[in-house]
Amino acid sequence: MNRVIILVIALIAITGLVVWVAAGSGHAFGTDQGSAGFAYSVTLLVLMTSSLILGWRGTASQALRYAIVWVAIGFGLVVVYTYRSEFTSVWQRVAGEINPAMPVQRSSAEVVLRGADDGHFYADAEINGTSIRMLADTGASMVVLSESDAERAGINVDELNFTLVVSTANGQASAAEVTLDEVRVGSIVRQDVRAAVSRGLAGSLLGMSFFKTLSKFSIESDELVLKD
Repeated sequence: MNRVIILVIALIAITGLVVWVAAGSGHAFGTDQGSAGFAYSVTLLVLMTSSLILGWRGTASQALRYAIVWVAIGFGLVVVYTYRSEFTSVWQRVAGEINPAMPVQRSSAEVVLRGADDGHFYADAEINGTSIRMLADTGASMVVLSESDAERAGINVDELNFTLVVSTANGQASAAEVTLDEVRVGSIVRQDVRAAVSRGLAGSLLGMSFFKTLSKFSIESDELVLKD
């Protein structure tokens, strides 16, 4: 088939496809900015297609096969982009099963933590911008950091006075009170959170000074639900 005929058919098909997609998405043809953007997109596609067709040295059947493959890839990308929210939700649930400490965003205001194999709930929280794995402990009166985690979060433990006694699920421990600039669990963010740094603590605890700021926190089946 003559290359010119192929080129004309391809250009007509591309222009029709672009017009159809733009009309279906409510493209702003009526505005100067919208019309200019649309014209630019069509022109770019026309130039790219013309260059590919005129420079093609293979057979027409080969060109058709390649065209079908690229159309399928393009359609797949459009589908993924269209349903990106659903794909993100599915990915978060899968990642939550693999790593129970990863906060899963169930909605804009709700974060879920999956139960670990030991029956506890853990959270990969950000303390002052540093990711720290913490045990969710509603028996702790406040957020409690181990000395090593406190140092990672930018706290100078050598300047602290360990005169405070905190209650945890494992009993009481000596600690020094501090104020954390920021505590983040998923999309839930709190500033100026009362906390403590405890000596001899193996891991950090996400305690009630964080949980009591939420509108809701509850255990549902094997999930700890946190609502902003």
